[in-house]
Amino acid sequence: MQFTDEFYVKEGYVCYYEGYEKIYTELDEKIKSFLDGMKYKTYNIPAMIEGDVLEKCGYFESFPDQISVVGSIDDDKIPDIMNGMKIDKTCINLHNRYLTPSACLHIYPMYTGKEVTENEIVTTKARVYRCEKSGFEDMTRLWDFSVREIVFIGERDFVKQQLEFMKNKSLEFAKKITDKAEVFGAHDHFYKGRENAMKARIQKRNEQKFELRIPIGERDVSVASFNFHNEHFSKPFGFDNNNKIVSGCVGFGMERWVAACEEYNIADIKRL
Repeated sequence: MQFTDEFYVKEGYVCYYEGYEKIYTELDEKIKSFLDGMKYKTYNIPAMIEGDVLEKCGYFESFPDQISVVGSIDDDKIPDIMNGMKIDKTCINLHNRYLTPSACLHIYPMYTGKEVTENEIVTTKARVYRCEKSGFEDMTRLWDFSVREIVFIGERDFVKQQLEFMKNKSLEFAKKITDKAEVFGAHDHFYKGRENAMKARIQKRNEQKFELRIPIGERDVSVASFNFHNEHFSKPFGFDNNNKIVSGCVGFGMERWVAACEEYNIADIKRL
């Protein structure tokens, strides 16, 4: 423990306060300041997302192992539960609702059918939920975590230039935490299968995804990812404007940034 204020980690989620909450808030302010001087929108997104949206985004095909399903108690089971019966899957009704697995997925439906006439930037800070079957690790691999997301929507050159700018800006800041920070070419951790393996190869070959990694403990941890989507979202949601409009996003895993600051004994973000 590097700071006087405590936190505790349960399997898949973390609680912290005072000193750690201060670091968390200052980190988010610092990251959001990367947009200073730019015109952008701020969205507030919910914890739940419709299955129809995930289907349109291709999430069931690519990451079915990470999805967390939302259910409610069957009314017929309520008396038994009140009398001490353990809740299991036979007590649950499903509603085609899921916990949001990626912060940007709520943004693209808002552009459905919209004619994008100028390049746009949207940012949000959201709770994100991914059930990691490989297990959880303190603050670096959680089921319930928070992300500062920045989405770029517009012409290809604009999106690629903004992703490159954010990559350089993020690395510059990370180097103030530790000079061991580096950016690497990467691919998403798609679920196993031939088609998903091909997606990963295409991502890597076309340099569509990069990760900013910081050594924490015994492994390099991705604290930010930079993703060029091309028309993956703009076409299904009908705002591609005849293949002219694409998207890209940057996601900053906030708990991982806090963990990095603890690892390198950084207590005052404003001084970086």
